[in-house]
Amino acid sequence: MPRISRQQVDTSERFYMMPKGLFENDVYHDMKPESKLAYAILKDRFKLSLENNWVDKQGNVYLYYPNIKLGEKLGVGKDKVIRIKKELQKFGLLEEERQGFNKPNRLYICNLELKNVDQIPAKPSDDKEVLNCDFRYSQNTTSGILNLRTQEVSKCDSNDTELNETDLSEIENIKDLDDEENYNINAENSNTKNSSSDSLIAMGELLAANQDVRSLVHVLIPDLLLDDPEQASVVVNALVHAKTYLLDELHNGNTILAVKELTYGEDSIITIIKQAAEEQLAYMSDHLTNYQKFGSYFSKGLDDRVHIAITTRQSVSRLSI
Repeated sequence: MPRISRQQVDTSERFYMMPKGLFENDVYHDMKPESKLAYAILKDRFKLSLENNWVDKQGNVYLYYPNIKLGEKLGVGKDKVIRIKKELQKFGLLEEERQGFNKPNRLYICNLELKNVDQIPAKPSDDKEVLNCDFRYSQNTTSGILNLRTQEVSKCDSNDTELNETDLSEIENIKDLDDEENYNINAENSNTKNSSSDSLIAMGELLAANQDVRSLVHVLIPDLLLDDPEQASVVVNALVHAKTYLLDELHNGNTILAVKELTYGEDSIITIIKQAAEEQLAYMSDHLTNYQKFGSYFSKGLDDRVHIAITTRQSVSRLSI
C-alpha cells in the first residue's frame, strides 16, 4: 500500500478524536483500551446530536447509540458491550437514562478528570458554535462553580467523523449527513412509510372488531402506536391472540378461568391479559436490548405469561423477553 502523504493527512482522513487525558491521567490507567475507544466513538456522535437538537432542558447534549451498533464498531458481542459501558460508568464517563419501555435509552457522555492534563484554551465563538470538544462543563450562574452535569460540545467539522450511522429504524427523524447513505435511507423510508400505513390499516380493522382490546392498547402502548406502527401491530395481534386463546380455554372448561370469571365477571379475560401485558412490558423495560425485536419479544412473553396465569404449573423459566 502507498505511504500516506502530507496532503492526505491534512485533508482526507476521517478519524475518531481520542482525548489524551485517557492515557495521560493516572485516574484512567487501569481502564481497558476498548473502553477508551468506546468513549471516543460515543463522543463522535455529538455533532449528530446537535443536528437533531438532542439537548435536554438543562442544556446537556445526549445521544442514541444501540449496543448492537457499538458492538459492530468495536468488533465485540452484546455482553462485551454491556461490560464496556459499565466500565465507562464506573469511571464516571457515561450516564444512561431510560426513556420508557418503547424508547431507546439516552446516553450522556461525561467529562474527563482534569488532573495532570494540559488543556488548550477554547477560542471565542458566536452563538452558532458550540465549544470545548473534550469537556462537558457549564458555568453555574449563582456560584461560578463548574457544573459537571452540564455539557458543551465542540465544533469539530475538521475531522469529518462519522455523523450518519444511527439506524433510522431505531431513532426517528435523524438527519443523516452523508449523501450516499441519504440515498439509501430515503429509499428505505419510502418503503417504511408504506409498511407503516398498511400496519395502521390492519390495526384499525382488528381493533374495530375487538373493542375491549382497543381500550387496552391505548393504556399499554399509546406512544408506540404513533412512533412505530409496525411494532404496535405485532403487539395488537398478540393481545387479540391472547384473548382468543383465553376464550377457547374458558369454553373448554378451564377451572382457573371459571373461578376468575366468577370474581371479575365479563372483564376477567381482559383483566388477565392486562396484568400479563404489564408484567411483560415492565420486564422488557429492564432487559430488552434490541428494539427491533420489541413486538416479537412482547408476543412470546405475553403468550407465556397468559399460559402461566391459567395453569397450576407456573414455571418462571418459561418467561421470555
